[in-house]
Amino acid sequence: MEPEEESEKESSASLSTTPAAAHAAFSASIGHIEEVRMNHQKVLSSAGLVPEMHLSGIAPERALEWLAEELNGEADEKGIRLPLLGLDPQDVDVSVSSNKGVTTLKMELGEHIHRVIRLPEGVLSVSTSWNKGWLDVTFQR
Repeated sequence: MEPEEESEKESSASLSTTPAAAHAAFSASIGHIEEVRMNHQKVLSSAGLVPEMHLSGIAPERALEWLAEELNGEADEKGIRLPLLGLDPQDVDVSVSSNKGVTTLKMELGEHIHRVIRLPEGVLSVSTSWNKGWLDVTFQR
């Protein structure tokens, strides 16, 4: 071992080291901790998704409100309005599909935002319009 390496190890184990240096040395010595953190985050995310999935299944308008809130938009019984100021109309794809009586709205907003949301009961069709960087999705009942 070279003298520099010995002094680094001694300094991180001695009482004269700073708490930040001791913490950094400890974190570097245990490789599995990052895996534990990632697994913990997955569990926390999954636990939060279960109630949201259940609520969105029984009250689809809540999922629309969450989407609008997430994207700094607006939602009401007539539809949703989303600010997409960084996108062009050709970057936005909105489609509606129906399977076994459940109608869903699929939105692809640019390359990174993709959402599939169940539409509230009574919505027969959906129309979209682009208004100065805002996407308006209107429900026809």
